[in-house]
This record gives sequence, structure tokens and C-alpha cells, in this order.
Amino acid sequence: MRASVHIALPKLTKGGSDVRAKEICKPLGLSVRGLGGEHTPIGEDGTVDISPSKRFCISESEIVVALYKGIKLVKEAEDKE
Repeated sequence: MRASVHIALPKLTKGGSDVRAKEICKPLGLSVRGLGGEHTPIGEDGTVDISPSKRFCISESEIVVALYKGIKLVKEAEDKE
């Protein structure tokens, strides 16, 4: 199962690169993708697709909790940039 959130991270994706966003998300167990999925560009406004990296043997509630906690920390990092 997979769930994701589209979120604008203009500071973490400055210059059209998602490298900084991925650096923050990877230790949190989250994946960063473009708006159309893997190997697609991020949105012009810095919008990315974020989802838990884990796909198997994870319950729906674990997915929601991982997204909630991860997005909260990513948003805090965005605000600090």
C-alpha cells in the first residue's frame, strides 16, 4: 500500500533540485518524487510528492502516522531554510 502527500517546499527545492528535500526525508523513512511519480520533475513552485519508503508489511495507520510525523518535520526544515 502507498499513500502520499503533495506539498510545496520552495526553499528546499530552490533551483529546481530536490536534493536537499531528499537529504531531509531519507532519514525519516520518506521518499521524494516529482508530481507525476518517480523520475518526473518537481512542480515549478517546488511542489513534490512525499510518501513513506516502506511499502510492504506496513498498516494503513502506520502509513498515516509516518506521513504526519515526517511532513511535520519536513515543514519545520522548510521554514528554517
